[in-house]
Amino acid sequence: MPEKPYKVVVPDYKYWRQNVKCQTGCPVNTDSRGYVRAIADGDYERAYWIARIPNPLASICGRVCAAPCELACRRGLIDEAVSIRALKRFVTEKFGVEANAPQYRGELLGKLKDEGCGITGIAAETDKPVSIIGGGPAGLACAHELALMGYKPVIYEMEKVAGGMCAVGVPPYRLPRELLQAEIDVIKFLGAEIKCGVQIGKDIELKQLYGESAAVLLAVGAKKSKVLPLDHCNAAGVSGGVDFLRDVFTGKTVKAGPKVVVVGGGNVAYDVARTAVRQKGVQSVTLVCIEPEGHMLADRVEVEEGEEEGVERINSFGPDKIHVDATGTAKSVTFKKVISITGPDGRFNPRYDEDDKITLEADTIFFSVGQAYDLSFLDNCGLDVAMTPRSTISVKEDKVSTSLPGLFVAGDLAYGPKLIIDAVASGKAAAMAIHEYISASKPALKIDEKHTVVPGNAAAQFWNYEKLPREEAGAFGTEARLSDVFTPVETGYAKDEAERQGQRCLNCAVNTIFDGNKCILCGGCADVCPEYCLKLVSLDRIRGSETLTALYRARYGKEPAGAGSAIVKDEDRCIRCSLCAKRCPVDAITMERFSFKEAYINE
Repeated sequence: MPEKPYKVVVPDYKYWRQNVKCQTGCPVNTDSRGYVRAIADGDYERAYWIARIPNPLASICGRVCAAPCELACRRGLIDEAVSIRALKRFVTEKFGVEANAPQYRGELLGKLKDEGCGITGIAAETDKPVSIIGGGPAGLACAHELALMGYKPVIYEMEKVAGGMCAVGVPPYRLPRELLQAEIDVIKFLGAEIKCGVQIGKDIELKQLYGESAAVLLAVGAKKSKVLPLDHCNAAGVSGGVDFLRDVFTGKTVKAGPKVVVVGGGNVAYDVARTAVRQKGVQSVTLVCIEPEGHMLADRVEVEEGEEEGVERINSFGPDKIHVDATGTAKSVTFKKVISITGPDGRFNPRYDEDDKITLEADTIFFSVGQAYDLSFLDNCGLDVAMTPRSTISVKEDKVSTSLPGLFVAGDLAYGPKLIIDAVASGKAAAMAIHEYISASKPALKIDEKHTVVPGNAAAQFWNYEKLPREEAGAFGTEARLSDVFTPVETGYAKDEAERQGQRCLNCAVNTIFDGNKCILCGGCADVCPEYCLKLVSLDRIRGSETLTALYRARYGKEPAGAGSAIVKDEDRCIRCSLCAKRCPVDAITMERFSFKEAYINE
């Protein structure tokens, strides 16, 4: 049976850029590889600024980011991804807002200018502020960028504290409130004003704010819980998980237990369950979700830490009926077995086995199956804002502009509930769109591409880097962290642990470059490759070989003689060991670094 042809790509700069998957996987384009390698080299301060320059909430993300960079990490295709999020925490603790706020503030503007972020001091003249409704990650990121530009951003937050769901949804044992406040204080230091306890539509009308502002950003998060429409879903003892978290973290008196059931399988559901475990009077917490084990939306560490803390888990069951007692208070809930989650078209459409059911006793039932917006401030607001058939704000292709000039959206309102880092990226994009609207000009985005040949010794990886296992950051003992919601869970990496974990990075910005003019097709590179990612093949086994033929024709002005051969490389398997370059007898292979940096230029 003939072998299938290889589908190949002739690399260019776009290809090399996409190959640094941790950076392209980050919504704000953080050079994760850069700061991880700097930690491995012991250069912690350089590592910090690499992480901080593109991310105004770097210290927060070092604690609670869901780390899409780790999902994209190529090391994960070989064994396990590099611990990028925990390594960010390691350097923010040394040089971030939580380390030395006064010194940090003094250096911040200078560093941002030196590193070429490209937006400092570019504001157009206006005597009006930019009003931001919502003080969550999207609103804070937008205010940070606008303040750097030179505008006067004013955040209106309905809660008594800023931070959005970071303040009233993310548990303090994951995100210490003093760290969150320190991050907010820096944004205020840059020139942003934050007004808490102000509700748009009640304390001030949106139309009035729109008229008094140079532009308005709606960064209202999805902070309302969704509760499934079951019988007795409004009974005493049944509520939304997000509402429970808000009550706990704003200091309200809450009553839960003794037997708690949480419906849902995402990170928020685990926040609810793990917060419930820490409440006085709670004896048991059971989390039930429709997803099978291994397909849950919650991060693996959330599931594992939840189990350590006593959260029982039942997979592949969905809620069927809530039972109440004579007073109308919840007493139990019945679940039915899930046969499949999606329908034939691949969309969410769960099917159940009506004959396979379980009933759990429950004094308290929390639903964590999604979140919704509160857009009541738009009702009869006097502004013509286009809405979608689903009663959400209609957003243009840029994902931040609305039908009303000068009115923008960011975060959950722009695309639905996502990650904190997505909200940060959305807030930054909104700030740039607001600047373009006010100034009637568009700064050019410059991509600085650098390409250097790496000397042989400099291309060498750390000793035994390919054998180093992933080590999770340390944690406090279960008994200690269950005492209240403020005792942290993670302890973070020690110096030696952080450097060792940084050394696991494959350094994907360094690539093997083949010079066809020198290559003698000896196959020595393929022979020495420890991951078997190089193969010497004939052109007739390459799908799209006409591209290679065209390149040969353009270079040599003639048709290739015979079938021809080529070296094919599987990038996913390459560990950048440079053995192929060392083995090549004619120096046809070099290790070359490609780096990319984006910055705006105000022209």
